[in-house]
Amino acid sequence: MRTTTDPGFVQADSYNLPEVTCEMIDIYYEEIAEYFIAGVRNVKAQRATRESYGDVAVGYVQLKRDHPQCIVKARITPEHKIRKQSYLVSVCIDEECHKVIDVKCNECEASEGGCKHGIALIFWLLRRHLHPSVTSTVCYWKKSSLAKLGDLKPTTTVNIFKYKRPPLRSKTTAFLDKTVQLLLEQNSTASIGNCFRTIPTVVEQISLHHMVLKFQATAPIINADHFLQFAKTVLTPEICKKICQITKTQCECPEWFAARFGRITASKLHEVAHCHTYDGTTLEAVLGARKFTPSKAMPRGLILEKQVLQVLCEEKKICAKRCGFTIKPEVPIFGASPDAIAKHHCMEIKCPSRAGTTENYYKNGTITEKFYAQVQLQMFLCDRQKSLFCVASPDFEEDKQITTIEVA
Repeated sequence: MRTTTDPGFVQADSYNLPEVTCEMIDIYYEEIAEYFIAGVRNVKAQRATRESYGDVAVGYVQLKRDHPQCIVKARITPEHKIRKQSYLVSVCIDEECHKVIDVKCNECEASEGGCKHGIALIFWLLRRHLHPSVTSTVCYWKKSSLAKLGDLKPTTTVNIFKYKRPPLRSKTTAFLDKTVQLLLEQNSTASIGNCFRTIPTVVEQISLHHMVLKFQATAPIINADHFLQFAKTVLTPEICKKICQITKTQCECPEWFAARFGRITASKLHEVAHCHTYDGTTLEAVLGARKFTPSKAMPRGLILEKQVLQVLCEEKKICAKRCGFTIKPEVPIFGASPDAIAKHHCMEIKCPSRAGTTENYYKNGTITEKFYAQVQLQMFLCDRQKSLFCVASPDFEEDKQITTIEVA
């Protein structure tokens, strides 16, 4: 239990707390980039502002004034781990300019990305300003109500009925060892096998994330050129071919998503090439940090894709097969998944649901820039000189019409 304040600090009470207003909080958080990430709703941050959490989690409040600044420190009890050591949070306020200068949570792992404990303290100060105690002086140098709950000893059924449990059987790992061995021999994808696997899977070997970690752990010199040389030793032609075979079902296969993680795929090439923002939605999409919500037309496109491919092969009299995720050792950060591949062509199929959206794919017989970049990368990675860009009619179910543009 804390009994003394930090050197130079005094115990906080209802009469010596600094003034904090809504305008001061708005101005401060408008300048903090961590709370304005594209696609993030900050649900936890909003929950931290509520009175039901802050008023019971804040304790041992102390402050120090060094004109014009006032530093307020407090201990914030974790909401879901009340027996854990509380976090030391500090708020620095310029009382002359009426401005919040800084909010820090010194012991939280999430503090660099903007944690909720600093939010809880600053909104606690706001509520103390909006609803001051008018009849008595309230001392805030005390243990928080939430932390006091952690001191309570739970009453168990054993203590109530004084039932003596029979001794447990001796621990043995024979069954677990046998089960794990069987899973590994059968190359099972069960989740429990991932906890005991010592040899990485093929997808883990080519994963850009694992490659970077292994490169940093083993390379004497860390730079882009040395990483490209390292990638060539990992991405052998045999492994690249095996990955393409494993991921043939594309979005129906979890390995397909793992192989794409962190890589610039053909569908994102145009967007990445024209991106001028260092840390925005494009980067988040490549790294998988942005939640993907499929449109209403996507399920229809997945269903029609096989039908369109069958009609196309009959019309063009060619034989095509499904293609998985394709990569090249020379350019490890790029990848592509054409819808199908033939002897001389890559094939990309689009199934718009409305006539008005066909202009997104081609105009006057020419593919738009976005999809032209997509098929160019597909051709490069699949070692094909030509590509068939196929756009099905919005009424394909009835008319079976396909607009085909050959790209060379």
